Amino acid sequence: MSKASAPATLPEKGVRNRSQYADTLHRLDQDADEPQPACPEAEYRSDAEFTDVPIAAYRPHYKLCGNPECFGGDWR
Repeated sequence: MSKASAPATLPEKGVRNRSQYADTLHRLDQDADEPQPACPEAEYRSDAEFTDVPIAAYRPHYKLCGNPECFGGDWR
């Protein structure tokens, strides 16, 4: 399993699922009223709650979302 490669500069804040099993950081959707990922993750996990977090603090233990809307490149 490959990790998403980190962009040259990461935003200061991102979002993560509030679940104790969450292990992925997402790019914050700037147009959303509540903290939610820029990728479709929130759409197919309707029961999920997201919270904004400082990426630098969570990055050592969380992987970056590989979706193109978050931190990934083009789908292959």
